[in-house]
Amino acid sequence: MVDKIEEHCYNEKPLILHSLRVGFKLMELKQEKDVVIAGFLHDLLEDTNCNPEEIEKEFGEKVARLVLACTFDENIKDYKERWRKLVFNIKQAGYDAIIIKLTDQIANLPYYMLISNKQKKQEVMWKHKFFIDECQNDLKELQIFKDYKEMVDENYGK
Repeated sequence: MVDKIEEHCYNEKPLILHSLRVGFKLMELKQEKDVVIAGFLHDLLEDTNCNPEEIEKEFGEKVARLVLACTFDENIKDYKERWRKLVFNIKQAGYDAIIIKLTDQIANLPYYMLISNKQKKQEVMWKHKFFIDECQNDLKELQIFKDYKEMVDENYGK
C-alpha cells in the first residue's frame, strides 16, 4: 500500500504521516485490529489509484468496507453535499467508521491554521462543525470527542 501512496498520491498533505497518526491514535484508543488497519488505510481510495478490491484482497472485507465508508464520493462536486454524503455513509457503517473519521478529523485539525484562503478556512470549519453536530450522539461520552469539540470551538472563526 505504501507503493500506491509513493507512486500516485493526489494530496498535498504528507499522506503517510497523516495515515500513521490516524492508525496509531486508533491503537491508543484500543480499537480492534481491523479498525486500526482501516485507519491506516482510510485515505487510500481518495488519494491514490488504489481500489476497494485491492484493499479487500490484502486486508479483508471489513477493512475494505470501513475504508470505503470513509471515502468521499468524487462524483459529487459540491463540497457540502459530498461531506453530507460521507457523514451519512459513516453513520450507516456504524461506530467503527465514525471513530475512524473522528481520528481523521483530529489529525487534520492542525492543518487548519496553515490555510490562508478565508473561504477555504470557512469550508473546513463548516465540515468540522457539521461532523460534530451529526455524530455527537454516537461519540458524546468519549473524552477524545469532547477534546475535539473544544479544539474546534476554540478555532471557529479564526
